[in-house]
Amino acid sequence: MLRSFKINEMVQHMPHDKVLWIDLQPTLYCLNKRVSQLLSRSFAVQRWSFQHDLDESCSIETVHELLKQTLMASSEPMHLIGHGISGTIACLFAEKYPELVKSLTLLSVDTFSANHWSSHYLDMRSQLPASRKAILSHLSSLLFSNQNSRAFEALPCLLAKCLDTEFIQGSIVNHQPIDNLLAPNVPTFVLNGDSDFVVDVNSHDRWSETLKSGDRYVSMKQGRHFFHFDHSQQVAQLITAFIQMVPGQWIDRGLNANDFTSLARS
Repeated sequence: MLRSFKINEMVQHMPHDKVLWIDLQPTLYCLNKRVSQLLSRSFAVQRWSFQHDLDESCSIETVHELLKQTLMASSEPMHLIGHGISGTIACLFAEKYPELVKSLTLLSVDTFSANHWSSHYLDMRSQLPASRKAILSHLSSLLFSNQNSRAFEALPCLLAKCLDTEFIQGSIVNHQPIDNLLAPNVPTFVLNGDSDFVVDVNSHDRWSETLKSGDRYVSMKQGRHFFHFDHSQQVAQLITAFIQMVPGQWIDRGLNANDFTSLARS
């Protein structure tokens, strides 16, 4: 089998509120798991995990086709969540198939599609006279808070495995182009860290040019690229509040930015 994907259902308390966590880099799912578990208290959370064979090229169209098959088999549209490049691919999918998506939540995602941790690694690797291990160690210090020493020490190994076996954007010699993002025609929530090395603070301005009325952008105070690992409780609360206002009332209530920024700034 050339490519495979799997769905792991985590819980199903509320079958009419289905959340699908898009996971194109399964090695890093341990950093998403806390938020997923917290969300599973309120929603039926499933994980859509994608992997492809080593040394085999994989297009975005392939991922989209497999994801489309999954969502078409569902009894209703689902709430999609994705971090990093998984969020980028989910956003492009929601733009292409809005009828299959109930809402979209993006973590550490920029409108500039080249802004992923892997693309920054490839730039460093091609320009710096340093070993792969040294570059990954340095990159980890920029991507992840060192408050959790064990997680911080493990991150370079996780990133290395991800680079070798999972979906990334391009290679050292050949970058795979991805279209820059526009907010799709579904309720969209963007949650980024304000200390993210990859998705810089100007992403707020870039997103505000494309987000629709009722869409939300939150900047997590002191959050780095994997902020949702350190701030899982706050992130889960913000996502839950957003999803619970979809559909209909999320626009009718006349929300303002304070509805979503208060938790992030506390």
